[in-house]
Amino acid sequence: MTRGFKLIACILCVIAVHAVIFVATDAGLRAANAALKADGSADVGAVAWSHRYYYDYASEALSGKIPYRDFPFEYPLLSYPLFLIPRLLVSDFEGYRSAFLAEMFLFDVAAIILIARQGGESEAIVTVARRLGWYTLYCFLLAPLVIGRFELAPMVLAFAAARWWFSGRANLAGITASLGTLMKIFPGVVAAPALVWEASRVRTTRARGMTAFLATLAAGVACWFLLGGRRVLESLGYHAGRGLEIESLFGGALFLAGTISGSKAPWVFDHNAYHLSSEWGARLAFLTFPVQAAALLLVMWAFRRSGMAEGLRFSAAAVLAFIVFGKVLSPQYLIWLFPFVAVLDGPTGSIARKIFLLGCVITLLLYPGPGLGMVLEHQAGAILLLNLRNALLVWMLAVLLYGHESDPLRSD
Repeated sequence: MTRGFKLIACILCVIAVHAVIFVATDAGLRAANAALKADGSADVGAVAWSHRYYYDYASEALSGKIPYRDFPFEYPLLSYPLFLIPRLLVSDFEGYRSAFLAEMFLFDVAAIILIARQGGESEAIVTVARRLGWYTLYCFLLAPLVIGRFELAPMVLAFAAARWWFSGRANLAGITASLGTLMKIFPGVVAAPALVWEASRVRTTRARGMTAFLATLAAGVACWFLLGGRRVLESLGYHAGRGLEIESLFGGALFLAGTISGSKAPWVFDHNAYHLSSEWGARLAFLTFPVQAAALLLVMWAFRRSGMAEGLRFSAAAVLAFIVFGKVLSPQYLIWLFPFVAVLDGPTGSIARKIFLLGCVITLLLYPGPGLGMVLEHQAGAILLLNLRNALLVWMLAVLLYGHESDPLRSD
């Protein structure tokens, strides 16, 4: 049996497993929703809440309205087609959920193919299977969030951009990273280590990737403002005005400090999330952006100092730094890291995967599990669990930045 045949068989098996995960998770959530409705309760939030918002946004367009200009829209420009396309295919909400599920599954398939092709044509099938196994495990653990949000789409773009940037396809990588940025912002951070890499060999790279990235991004932003006008600034201001989310590194630490001191940290529900009240979180929320920027500079410095041989590893570090030190750390943000962590080689990759696995398990307990509600009730055990998850992410970032150089022969 040739390697090509084995690879195709491996990919098809993994796709089939993911199809089962998607369908089974959706069926389970629909059954849970039906049971809750029978008791007069609301839908479970992880899937029903986000799908309802996406459906409503898309329905506005079908009524002739333009996002940003005619109604508030909190996401970047290229996220809107993700919501609109399923709505063009169906008319009712339940049908929309199925169509959106199918759309996300296509991005999941794209991720599977990219991961399978990561090591080139000479890589052993067992290594491909291991990487896909880890990716599948992460998807399984956070399946309600995977099928309920649109994170898989920008995740694929971020991973593809990082993969292509350090494999000689800089133009394609720069364009892909900018398209991802116009969909969810975070894919743009993979340009941070890429900038260091291109600047160090500018005579050969001609900064082609960064030029493509900035040119495409500028064109996209121009189209964004052309569509929405000055009301685009309202969308940007919506996020700038957010407070400190309780699930963030800083929010969790303040909750823990309040528990230890006996002074419970007050919280509010706004921007469709739970935040610390302004008297507790306003100053730290203001500081998170410069802290994020400093963390990304640290990633760039560590990448330069490492010899710049592991672009994907430091791309993963850039995404993780963006997640960990932001004022918002929603549970679905961990999805962004799935393919990056799955493909890392050597002892560093092995350690990072296991740390991340624990982080995903704890996230599952917090949301859609009961943990987040217990945090809001100031239960010490749940608050400790939240802070443990955040500490694991910080530890993982340290491993990515300062771990040993990858050695595929020593990988798990």
